[in-house]
Amino acid sequence: IILAILLLIVLIFSQIGLGGGLLYVPVLHYMGGLDYGASILGSLGLVFSVAFGSGFAHNKNRLTDTELVKKAIVTAIPCAIIGALSSLWLIDKMNEDVIKTLALLIIIWILYQTIKRNLKGDSEYTTTSDFNHPVYAAGTGFGGFSCGFLGIGGGGIYVTMNRGWGGLGVREAAGTSFLIAAFVEPIAFTTHFFVGNSWGELTESYGLLAILLTFVLAVVTAYLGGRTAIRYQLPVKAVTGIFVVMVILGLLRYTIDLLGLL
Repeated sequence: IILAILLLIVLIFSQIGLGGGLLYVPVLHYMGGLDYGASILGSLGLVFSVAFGSGFAHNKNRLTDTELVKKAIVTAIPCAIIGALSSLWLIDKMNEDVIKTLALLIIIWILYQTIKRNLKGDSEYTTTSDFNHPVYAAGTGFGGFSCGFLGIGGGGIYVTMNRGWGGLGVREAAGTSFLIAAFVEPIAFTTHFFVGNSWGELTESYGLLAILLTFVLAVVTAYLGGRTAIRYQLPVKAVTGIFVVMVILGLLRYTIDLLGLL
């Protein structure tokens, strides 16, 4: 059941430039029974699989801006390392509720940006602004930090940066977001893997073979999702509507947990 849910998230998110980490972590933590650190590590592996699969599909169709990717990773990669180390320190020294609270705030911000873009009636292939390097670099740095800190891909942040300050259309913004994540995710994953101790719990809970198979299935599903979005030009608002509903469910679960209602 958990595998089916994860792959459904992969299929939906692979079409809109997001890795799905906003939902992988709560699924692995609340449904899969993993501690928060192991959930972050598992999420990073899944997000990389999505970024690799869907990013390949978008790049194959020339829907990526490699020059923007080069600018983004200059800040995103070091910030991802800082975020991962900060997350591991907080889990060890303080309380994971601090991380959950930050996750809640970032989810709310991404929802706000997503809904605002749709209410403004974004066209699929028009740019929203000219390139703004300082703001773009700061934004992608924040995306990298969020990736390492929360186990998300940062796609919701990267897409916003690519649209609002990178001057890209919707499809190009999505493809470029995946390409950025494909560079940043392995760094965040490696930091958690070597500095933390969550890999042992992850393999003990599900088995190495099952984990690797899940990652492979996620790559294939993300590639098919990316190709479908490109080939059939699925309505952006329809896919985004599903995304909003799913993210709200994750938001509610975090809120219930933090308020101690369950």
